[in-house]
Amino acid sequence: MSTGFVSIDVLSCECSSLAQVLLHHGLFPTSPSQPRMAVSVDLLSFYRALFERSCDAINALASALKTHYSRRGFQVTDARV
Repeated sequence: MSTGFVSIDVLSCECSSLAQVLLHHGLFPTSPSQPRMAVSVDLLSFYRALFERSCDAINALASALKTHYSRRGFQVTDARV
């Protein structure tokens, strides 16, 4: 059974902080110094889209998914198209 967590080793040098390296790879660190975990920037973006439309659970999810994919360049269509 998968937990959704993935462990990776991240190497950094003096020219970039660990937080900068994580952000460069699409991960947001959970602490400003010595982060032990990071969250996907895409997941945070999806959460933001969901939060912006959280009045009704089903409609919020559908609208958030549309916004999430539209921001990434996908064209979302509905039954009227």
